[in-house]
Amino acid sequence: MSDVARIHTPDVPLGRLIRMPGGKNAGKAIEDAERGLESMQALSMAELQRVLKASEDLYARANGRFDPLIVNAFYDLINGAIGLPTKGKDKAIDTMLVSLADLLDYYRTAGEWGDKSVQVHLSTFQLLLRTEGDRDPEGTAAILSGLQKVSRKAARG
Repeated sequence: MSDVARIHTPDVPLGRLIRMPGGKNAGKAIEDAERGLESMQALSMAELQRVLKASEDLYARANGRFDPLIVNAFYDLINGAIGLPTKGKDKAIDTMLVSLADLLDYYRTAGEWGDKSVQVHLSTFQLLLRTEGDRDPEGTAAILSGLQKVSRKAARG
């Protein structure tokens, strides 16, 4: 039996609208897109707050021990939150989420648990959600660099 490969090219409404006679100009289309993103900010931040709370609950349930069901659920939760639009904070929060997902992926693969390294990620998650990390980019960069070192060190053992 032979399978046929199909190439899917997604429709890009912005490009189509810009090319249409009488359509939106690029500046107007970008303004509209930014307004749409801003309207999602409150929902995204609320979702990140929910993810933080659920993460803290999973961390508490782990109680300092490796439990594959908890680690897998924790990983899925964090991995699913990567990329939520958060305007200004998105790069820092995404970097923290990716670092935590990498850490959890290592733990679930190795069958280990590093209580302190997970806790420092959750503390940073709280900090980034409650402060304006974009106002102190150097401080935020230093914190994120430290988190990535924690993840790499855990993976090396």
